[in-house]
Amino acid sequence: MAVERLQKILSNAGVASRRSAEAMIAAGRVAVNGEVRSAPGSRADPERDEITLDGEPVRRDRYRYVALHKPAGTLSTARDDRGRPTVLDLVPAEGPALHPVGRLDQASEGLILLTNDGALTDLLTHPRHEVRKEYLVAIDQPLGKRGRERLTRGVRHEGERLKADAVRAASPGGPDAPADPRWLLIALHGGRKREIRRMLAVVGRRVTALRRVRIGPLALGGLAAGESRELAPAEVDALYAAARRPKRGSMKRGPNRMDARHPHPIAIDGPAASGKSTLGRALMERLGLALLDTGLMYRAVALAALRAGVDAADADACARLAREGGMEVAAPPGGEARIRLAGEDVTDLLRGPEVEAAVSACAAAPGVRRELVARQRAFAAERPAVLVGRDIGSVVLPDAPVKFFLDAPGAVRARRRGEQSAEWGEPRTTGEAGRDIGGRDEVDSTRAHGPLLAPADAVALDTGALDREAMIAAALAAIAARAGRSP
Repeated sequence: MAVERLQKILSNAGVASRRSAEAMIAAGRVAVNGEVRSAPGSRADPERDEITLDGEPVRRDRYRYVALHKPAGTLSTARDDRGRPTVLDLVPAEGPALHPVGRLDQASEGLILLTNDGALTDLLTHPRHEVRKEYLVAIDQPLGKRGRERLTRGVRHEGERLKADAVRAASPGGPDAPADPRWLLIALHGGRKREIRRMLAVVGRRVTALRRVRIGPLALGGLAAGESRELAPAEVDALYAAARRPKRGSMKRGPNRMDARHPHPIAIDGPAASGKSTLGRALMERLGLALLDTGLMYRAVALAALRAGVDAADADACARLAREGGMEVAAPPGGEARIRLAGEDVTDLLRGPEVEAAVSACAAAPGVRRELVARQRAFAAERPAVLVGRDIGSVVLPDAPVKFFLDAPGAVRARRRGEQSAEWGEPRTTGEAGRDIGGRDEVDSTRAHGPLLAPADAVALDTGALDREAMIAAALAAIAARAGRSP
């Protein structure tokens, strides 16, 4: 369909008259692919673009919503380059391409939602929306009242504070069966990787089975493993209503929340596994910034090269893919950017070993860097944002008001990357991870265009000497100091 004015699209969808639609657009209530469009005459393609009013799709008929009981052993990704079974293998391929909302690790089972609705995906996955999820968990030894209370008070694991909203003894036979202290019903609204397994490990318990049974108002019900069903419109409405969103124009202040006047964009540089993504996500959540991990853009070019059978060292071919490969970057306000190639959300495919092996060669191509740097600068100019990458402060945003350069000893980074690889479903030993990191460091520090270096005006943080909360506190203090305020 041809590109049309936004007020016409809203009117044709039955949202409002054209005059009222113009007022909605001018008030900043309408977004296209996650970007607010308030200028008169703004246009979009109603068949290709995601158009939202106050965060909800204007054309709900474009979207599909499927509840699936993910079996253990299935990956919560749209596609796997190694041919392993994914959740999309379990649903009919008819209609628009779907993606999973959030993740369940490979060993876990239970309820997962599949959709092509990006707005709902953000509402259900971002912790700030506080959508509660419930899990039925079997453990190797009983956990008493004190242990359950400890989980609701919060525990620390590898520098992160993990906290359940509620924990009670349960039964696999349902709510009417006698409770068994070796079974727990755990509720939480966070989204950290392997959060339940990690918090139970802190109290000395090993998870033997984990099943998600509820996402907000949506229950797993009687779906057997591998079965799926389409959601009714009322269920979709209930999921939207479950997200606790702040009123338009407000910025809720928490203990570390700063208002919209804090300096931005924020640039975070550093080598692999130095903690850039961890700090970027923390600033996204606490400051309400959009987050772009720019490394994902280079990984997307590498994935496009792999799919096209192009040698990652072919600089001209990779540059052409960067320009013409159909890459799109979409980020909801205060959310994390996701990457699409030719309309397919590939974000969850970009950490695989094949991409890991090819990305440095692709990133070294001058044409690739020119194209992606221009896009990254545009991203930062269009919204309050934090950008993470290896040359953000030195090349992409040399005038950024706040810059950080993170580093840590090679052994620490190798251990972290090995742990991350296991979480991504691609386990590697610390030695293998160390060799990968060493190779990337060599390429990144010696390349002719945009070599890795610490900007002279960056705040340097040794993340090997700081735990997660100390790193975040130091960063917030630096941002507040730059703004002339207390942290």
